[in-house]
Amino acid sequence: MKRLIAIDGPAGAGKSTVARLLAKKLSYLYIDTGAMYRAITYFLIKQGINYEDPKALSQALNKMDLHFQVIDGISVIFLNGKRCDEEIRQTDVNQHVSPVAKIVAVRHFLKKKQRDLAQSTFSVTEGRDIGTVVLPDADLKIFLMARPEIRAQRRWKELKEKGIDISYEKVLENVIQRDTIDSTRSEAPLRPADDAMMVDTSDMSIEEVVNFLYQKAVENE
Repeated sequence: MKRLIAIDGPAGAGKSTVARLLAKKLSYLYIDTGAMYRAITYFLIKQGINYEDPKALSQALNKMDLHFQVIDGISVIFLNGKRCDEEIRQTDVNQHVSPVAKIVAVRHFLKKKQRDLAQSTFSVTEGRDIGTVVLPDADLKIFLMARPEIRAQRRWKELKEKGIDISYEKVLENVIQRDTIDSTRSEAPLRPADDAMMVDTSDMSIEEVVNFLYQKAVENE
């Protein structure tokens, strides 16, 4: 059994869904690093803290405790002892999480938190710099990918189901733009670890991907 599993990949590759289902199938802790960035953003907004002020930001980070707890088989994020999985999906958090996530101090703060959480138990951690930065010594590193057109199609369907009116062409443009930003940023750019297993999900169902990775996780060296 692989104790520490790291899953990275671009937006729309299916990593969040795959990581969550794989963790459940393995009875591992699922660590959603995106939720951690959202929790920090939510806290800063709620406290009225200017995240562009380094001193105020540093003081705020020192007051935050983040952890996950499995409830009814689902990993739920807690901020300072309170469940916040619904609050971190609010519109104002959506608007500010991207600039907050780019701040080096925030990324360094969360890198340690994410590493400590993952190493405390059997875990599946997903994000964009897990195998390269957060858990470079993970037992199994996965880099999920899919053609931009496929990822845009998936995202477009999700948005349509939520009642959001947007064209497929615009979603594809956003996906390509996000890929460029993620892969060229100076701090922890999106790239596969040298020893990561590359998995193209373009023509695979979620179930097929999860079952494939499950076999890789439980097989002996």
